[in-house]
Amino acid sequence: MTTNKPQQVWGKRSSEFFAELENQPVLVAVNTGKVFKGTLVGVDVYDVIIRQDSGLELLIPKGNITYIHKKTG
Repeated sequence: MTTNKPQQVWGKRSSEFFAELENQPVLVAVNTGKVFKGTLVGVDVYDVIIRQDSGLELLIPKGNITYIHKKTG
């Protein structure tokens, strides 16, 4: 007897999402309501690193991120 268990993951995975944003301009909103602009330069299991136009690099814990998306326009 074969049991068809539902998949736990479907669609695009977060690693794919972040890989597509590598070296792209992004907006990162955090749970305080502040939004940071910069280029996505690093991602690991716990953190995201963006480099702002001034050269300042920010390490943002993923647990504090409300959303992240590619900057348009």
